[in-house]
Amino acid sequence: MSTLELVEDDIVQLMELNCQLLLEIAALTSGKLNENQEELKKCKWTDGEANTDTGFSELACKCAEEAWLLIKQRHPTLNLITMVASIPDINCMFSKNGKIIELQKTKIELKSSKNIQLPGSTIRKLDINQPLIYCYRPTSDDGLYEVRWGQYYDGMVPKTDIELFQDRTPRPNISFNNLFTSSQMKISYSEKEKDDWIPHYGACAFNRVRQEINRSWQDKLTKSIIFEALKNIETIEELNKLRDLVRPT
Repeated sequence: MSTLELVEDDIVQLMELNCQLLLEIAALTSGKLNENQEELKKCKWTDGEANTDTGFSELACKCAEEAWLLIKQRHPTLNLITMVASIPDINCMFSKNGKIIELQKTKIELKSSKNIQLPGSTIRKLDINQPLIYCYRPTSDDGLYEVRWGQYYDGMVPKTDIELFQDRTPRPNISFNNLFTSSQMKISYSEKEKDDWIPHYGACAFNRVRQEINRSWQDKLTKSIIFEALKNIETIEELNKLRDLVRPT
């Protein structure tokens, strides 16, 4: 194998493991943040009435760069590749011999709150597969900061099982309790489709009808759709045909 081929092998592996490596960085960064309680206490979380995560982002970026050094020990082929992290959130820039390596995914989302849950982002504009780090801040000065990690969809939770669907894509909450506590557990990236949220809201619409909830025009619309679908069904064969027609693909 030529020297040129050896040089290219690490870049190819970096590209192939792009999403997995970002998740590994998130997991190890989460662990390092948990170990940096004093630094977390020094972060300025608010500025007047506004929330600011700049200090948290800077600390997280520092921990992410330290995490990359550990990851290169796990993946010796990547030893010549450097990573610099920058705010906002954690934006990872990889390079080799001073030349930037263009990757499809480079961001780790940061969230922080004094609540177990906080509003998430609108699904349609969101990469639900991206790595996420959530810092649960203490309500008292002597409390511990707790940091967990996962993929964004790991943290997503529906508010109820009778949620209304909207005239725009939903904005499910993010739950700290749904994320992972240990950077030592097996880290495995898994891709989900952006539309995986749709069956949940379909079930919610039907649950609202079944529970006789009538507080929205959507409840009337759902009833109308179900009625139109069923009003001319007279045989099991027709019912089965309808079921196959509307079955999610």
